[in-house]
Amino acid sequence: MLKSKRQEKILADLRQYQMMSVAELKESFDVSEITIRRDLDDLEQEGLLRRVHGGARIVTHSQPEPPVLLRQKEQIEEKEAISELALELIRDGDVIALESGSTTIALARKIAQKEWKNLQVITNNFEIQKVLRNASNIQLVFVGGFVDQEEMCTYGELAETALKRLRVRKFFCGCRGIDPVFGRSNNIQTGFEIGTVRSFAEISEQIIMLADHTKFGLTFALQMLPNDQIDTIITSNQTSDETLDLFEAQGIEIKVAEIVPLSSL
Repeated sequence: MLKSKRQEKILADLRQYQMMSVAELKESFDVSEITIRRDLDDLEQEGLLRRVHGGARIVTHSQPEPPVLLRQKEQIEEKEAISELALELIRDGDVIALESGSTTIALARKIAQKEWKNLQVITNNFEIQKVLRNASNIQLVFVGGFVDQEEMCTYGELAETALKRLRVRKFFCGCRGIDPVFGRSNNIQTGFEIGTVRSFAEISEQIIMLADHTKFGLTFALQMLPNDQIDTIITSNQTSDETLDLFEAQGIEIKVAEIVPLSSL
C-alpha cells in the first residue's frame, strides 16, 4: 500500500475508533512499527491526529464549514440560478457525476424534475442519491466508501477504486474556495477526501465547477484541484467581471446566471 493510502486509512480507522495503539496499526497494515510511528509523526505535524503514549488519537476540529444540509439554506437564490444554468449543459445520453455539495444537491433536484429518455448519474452523496433514486429513465450509480456524516458523502480508497472503473462526460462539483492562482482549495482537515475528488476529476472529460460569489478569492491550505483542470465555472451575476476575467484568461469557460428572486417565481 502506498504511503498516502496507508495514512488515509489510518485516519479513517482513528475516526471510527477514536484512538488506536501502534501495535494495532502495525498488525492492521502489516508494516514495521517504525513505519507506523513515522506515519503518525507525519499526520501529527499536519494537525490531523495527536500522539499519545503507545499510539494516537484523532483530533476533533471545529467544522471548516457548516454541514452540507445547513449550507443549502445559504445563498439560496444564487444557488438556484447557478443550478438552473448548469441543467442546460446536461443532455440526454450523458454520463454525469455530481460530487457532494449544496449546489450540486440543488442541481440534482432540477434533474429529478425534468423528463429524460436516458441519463446516467454517478454520485457519492446520500442526499443526491435520495433525490434521484426514483427518477424516471435515470440510471443512478452510487459510489460506496467510508462515510463523512457531516458532508453526507463517501470517500477514501473504496470510493477511488470504484471510480477508476467508470468514465464520465461531465463532472459537476462545488468548492470551499476558488482562487485565480491556487485553484480550488479547502481546509487541511478535509485532506482525507482529496483522493476521491481527484478520482472524480481523473475519470471526467469535462469538469464544471458551480461556485456562488462568496467562494471567489478564498484560499485554504489544501489544493483540491488546480485551475488547469477546470473547464467551466458557473457562477452568478453577483460575482464581479474583474474576478471572472482572471479565470477566463486561463482558458476557463465562464457562464454567468442571472439571479431571479424566489418571491417572483
